[in-house]
Amino acid sequence: MLDYQPLRDIIKQPGLRLVLVQGFPSPWGQAAKTLFEIKGLDYAVAALEAGGPNEELVAWAGENSGPIVAWNDEPPLNRWYDILMLAERLAPVPALVPADPMDRALMMGFANELCGELGLGWNRRLQIFAPMIDSGQAPEGVARMGTKYRYNAADARAASERCARQIEALAAQLKAQNARGRPFFVGEQLSALDIYWVAFMYLLDLPPAPQCPVAETIRPMFELHDARIRDAIDPALFAHRDRVARAYFRNPIEL
Repeated sequence: MLDYQPLRDIIKQPGLRLVLVQGFPSPWGQAAKTLFEIKGLDYAVAALEAGGPNEELVAWAGENSGPIVAWNDEPPLNRWYDILMLAERLAPVPALVPADPMDRALMMGFANELCGELGLGWNRRLQIFAPMIDSGQAPEGVARMGTKYRYNAADARAASERCARQIEALAAQLKAQNARGRPFFVGEQLSALDIYWVAFMYLLDLPPAPQCPVAETIRPMFELHDARIRDAIDPALFAHRDRVARAYFRNPIEL
């Protein structure tokens, strides 16, 4: 289990600190946490309340979202790219960003299709919000997050096809790599993209309770009912998720 400390305490600490969405398998947070663990970096962790105002966090980091990552006296970070670059700077070995420029560009592009605005995570979040927001009776926290992420009906309708095409592109890339005898998405070794894929699969195929002890009241939110997206997930992507998760992720997932 994660040893959550009061936010006010970790703000004052030196070293590496993470603020994670407590109780939720947030792919952005789980990926960031795993990147630092692969690199052997110790960190302190505090909790963000999903959908809450988190006023103390906003006053410190300027963001009401997770993960937030801070190193010593440097400004807190919240974007996936900045967090990855910090991890690479603090522990260059093992490298999780390819040295080859072509492989690096490919990895970063696919990572953005998972982690970035209108990426897989963004689109699945729209799908999760849609029933509640469209009903006009969304809980306050969901309504707050809908506003933060600019929820709108047009993007919600487009989310299914966008997700499916992103997944199909990843499947094609993985199969091309496998055909060359390479077991990773890019290049010849593990990269951050492999880690991101495992984490963002939580939004498509949440592991069962023994591996992911999320509250049973929360679990239905993550269920995938979209046939277009389900059909896009090639068996090779499931196999890749399982192999990388076994080798590099905590089991059970720490929430």
